Amino acid sequence: MTQINQLTIIGTGLLGASVGLAAKQSGFAKKVAGVSRNLESAEKAASVGAIDVPYDKISDSLADADLAVIAVPLSGFDYIFSLIAPLQRPDLFITDVGSTKSSVVNSAHHHLTDPSLFLGSHPMAGSEKQGPESASADLFPDKPCILTPENDTNPQVITTVTALWQSLGMNILTMTPKQHDTETAVVSHLPHAAAAMLIQTANTLGGYDVASTGFRDTTRLASSNPPMRVDIMSANRPALITALKQYRENIDNLINILDQDNQNALLKLLNTSMTHRDEWMKKRFSPENS
Repeated sequence: MTQINQLTIIGTGLLGASVGLAAKQSGFAKKVAGVSRNLESAEKAASVGAIDVPYDKISDSLADADLAVIAVPLSGFDYIFSLIAPLQRPDLFITDVGSTKSSVVNSAHHHLTDPSLFLGSHPMAGSEKQGPESASADLFPDKPCILTPENDTNPQVITTVTALWQSLGMNILTMTPKQHDTETAVVSHLPHAAAAMLIQTANTLGGYDVASTGFRDTTRLASSNPPMRVDIMSANRPALITALKQYRENIDNLINILDQDNQNALLKLLNTSMTHRDEWMKKRFSPENS
């Protein structure tokens, strides 16, 4: 197994702290450092065992780092890359956990002196919880992690970043930033929007008094960090709008079926949806695919 001397986590919130905790448990890094503008956040991550050494200055945290993982909100990437740029050296590799990839890759090319040392990553893992105190190494095993290498990405960076996510038990997928953003708009960002709209519908029409586990489970994502969701939805706006328009078309089709009381069409629609979900669940979560 690949092992590096130091991994630095830039941003010690839930996901950053979870990466640090999992990397420590897997043995991927001999030392895990964490840096946050709010030193208290980094110290809290250290107190729960997610990192070994807390910092509040990126320059200090990267001095001995072999790999840096950027785990800040998307709106902060320009600033972070601008801080990293003068600190770049050939043996310092960089990746991230951002939920969109086109904006992140564009930012890397704009700010970094050597963008070939950066490889975009998106571990498809998370929680509606917040903060380093909620860090969990269990977020990652058997989940997809999408990498978006470019033609000039340093092969050693690809090898090291791949080793990081594999050490956390993740399944590696490779695609272009645009393909990533198109697909995650449908299966990641749209579900957050749908959960929020379901809550808004209940706010208007009522029903909370009789709501139970189905409503709870379907709306879980509405409890995710709102500023973070704004960042993600804004950064991936074109792809999300396309997904929402298709979703609206599907809703309009359901309304027409119900208006006509077309039970055969309704049964066909529900059966098709059930079949597609069951096939995905079997392929994605069956023991033989773990």
